[in-house]
Amino acid sequence: MMRLRTSLWPTLFLAVALAWPGALEAQFNDPPGPAAYALQNVTVVQADGSRMDSVTLVIRGGMIEAMGPGVAVPGDAQILEGDSLWIYPGLIDAQGDASYEFPEIDLDFSEIARWDPPREAQSFMPSRRVVDHLTATGGDLADQRRMGVVAAGLVPGDRLIPGTGAVVVMRTDAELPAELVAHPMTGPAFYFRGAQGVYPGTLFAVIAFYRQSFEDARHYQAHAQAYQRNRDGVRPVATDPDFDVLLSVMEGEEPAFFVVDFGRDIQRVLRLSQEYGFRPIIVGGEEAWKVADELQAARVPVLVSLDFPMPERWKPEADNGDSNGETDATAEREKIRLENIYANAGRLEQQGVRFALTSGGGDADLLEGARKAIEYGLSEQAALRSLTTVPAQILGVERLLTIEEGASATFIVTDGPLFGEETAIRYTFVEGGMERGREARGGGEPPAVNVTGSWDLTIEAEGEAIQAKLEMEQDGAEVTGTMVSPFGQANITSGMVSGNDIELTILFNMGGESMEIEITGTVEGDSASGSGDSPMASFTWTAKRTPGGRTDR
Repeated sequence: MMRLRTSLWPTLFLAVALAWPGALEAQFNDPPGPAAYALQNVTVVQADGSRMDSVTLVIRGGMIEAMGPGVAVPGDAQILEGDSLWIYPGLIDAQGDASYEFPEIDLDFSEIARWDPPREAQSFMPSRRVVDHLTATGGDLADQRRMGVVAAGLVPGDRLIPGTGAVVVMRTDAELPAELVAHPMTGPAFYFRGAQGVYPGTLFAVIAFYRQSFEDARHYQAHAQAYQRNRDGVRPVATDPDFDVLLSVMEGEEPAFFVVDFGRDIQRVLRLSQEYGFRPIIVGGEEAWKVADELQAARVPVLVSLDFPMPERWKPEADNGDSNGETDATAEREKIRLENIYANAGRLEQQGVRFALTSGGGDADLLEGARKAIEYGLSEQAALRSLTTVPAQILGVERLLTIEEGASATFIVTDGPLFGEETAIRYTFVEGGMERGREARGGGEPPAVNVTGSWDLTIEAEGEAIQAKLEMEQDGAEVTGTMVSPFGQANITSGMVSGNDIELTILFNMGGESMEIEITGTVEGDSASGSGDSPMASFTWTAKRTPGGRTDR
């Protein structure tokens, strides 16, 4: 069975494309989207866990126009289909990812005094801002939206103080990086990793350097204040943007994001914060559970990374035993370490520590990691809070959590309870822009066909037909490629083969607008076919692989 859904290919445009090719270009310079979307008889779960059943929700103009039991679906709305759909606030990744490019540092280290290097060599640049070097646009963030992420905090670099982060909202229609930015500055990132080849290179040198930098910032401030009080005989101090950032941290205007894992390093952060009065946020926090009482007493939050290390010697499915029933000591040590990491969030919950779950910089699937944490003791209520409320509060984007009539349409739609093993994200809305989700992992069969090659595709609707060419490349179960039609060339943004079934998401960009088609169908050798529907018409399709286009592996 194949289903073809599209909000931008109603029958009218198919007919115009066939009958008057010259009109095709004119019609699609600015292709219209659906006037509204509707979800019927869904379950809505708010960030606090409260639930409303049998809800109909209508989205228009980027806002939730109507929401509640018994709401009538407008005649111009596209109904988003699915059985037993659930709506949750979108996931907020407090240590997420969006591409940015800091300029390369062009220094001749042979001419640098290693005991007194420039700040660029040390990676001491707290005033350097991610927002000024952001390169991502809305189209670049589709994969994160498919995983339910609607906003992210960006924590830069990996040494000393490489810069100050930002907060981005994963808007689908952002054509410029600036259109993603919710907050241009979140606070500088701090690391206990020293500079390469210059001072400070060791852990203790880094800590001494931090203390000296905070003291230098205070002296810089005192000098500036003295000059403002009495300019006679006082030399004016040159503006130092890096010290200005450190002062704003010490004055509590923005937090300091310390990227540390070990319990003893977290204790070092807490001592520094007590000494200089800043608000730390622990990022990573692999061993935060070891110092949970100290974190709770200091009211310091933790951004817990779900980028879990993979087992190397420990075989969870084999219970770590060999054929003789003996235990591999190395595997046992690894088992203890990994299970402590999995249980970290649950233990922080038990100790009352405030925490958010993160992807660790965009590398981990938030829901997959949260399910593992739940398996090791985290409650589902705390998991929901740590993916929505807590990161939203830390990043200052609480407005994204509101699911009610009159609010911006920002939420995710799933086909079951959020943390269910087989639950998949069906749709992600970000301020009214819709991204179709990807299926739950592990649910499909191994591929029984290989679709690599060139295919001639025919789409039919109400007696009219569109001819297109598919170029596909299959790697395992995943499919990539392009589609060329009278509408132009489009990319296959996601594709999957399971058994003889194929699913493709194809995205056209025309005149600054996006048109997305989802196809699922059946492949038999060099032939494929299916059927589907859209808000205005039913569709069927057939495809033939062109001679010489087949690749068997």
